[in-house]
Amino acid sequence: MIFSPLPGTPLITQGFGQNPDVYSTYGYQGHNGIDFGVPEGTIIYAPHDGTAEVRNDGASGYGLHLVISDEKRKSVLAHLSNVDVTNGQFVYQGNPVGKSGATGQCTGPHLHWTYKICKSGVVQNKSNGYDGAVDVTEFTRLWLDQDLHFNAEYTDDAKEYLAMDFTENQYLKNTTRQA
Repeated sequence: MIFSPLPGTPLITQGFGQNPDVYSTYGYQGHNGIDFGVPEGTIIYAPHDGTAEVRNDGASGYGLHLVISDEKRKSVLAHLSNVDVTNGQFVYQGNPVGKSGATGQCTGPHLHWTYKICKSGVVQNKSNGYDGAVDVTEFTRLWLDQDLHFNAEYTDDAKEYLAMDFTENQYLKNTTRQA
């Protein structure tokens, strides 16, 4: 199970696959992650174990962001104001790793989270329309023993995401979940 990078009940402002017209300029079928509406300076936690890599796109792209990866998965936590880990540092699930911000190309403070499945460290399904990113909400456990897909709050703009359909290589469905 993967933990939400935010404790409590997060507010999702943009879901995976939304706004295809905006993201087609980047070569995606839609938004390649999940956006959480949080004020600048909110503590961000590692959603899973892995090795940290700090990157900075400056005023473009993801801005200051952190990649956490291992042999089976990769997370990108983007638009950060601060990173509290160093390149090559191993982080454990639930460790504080940075603070939210509004760096890079974005419209305001938030946390963007992209999740990719890897095999032996290589991103899988790179031709799925999202460069291998997948919707991981049903497999993301909230810190309150709930899951991100069904128990997060959604802004009115993000609610359309809940009705969207994705192919198997774009969405992880938790078949063990009891609704």
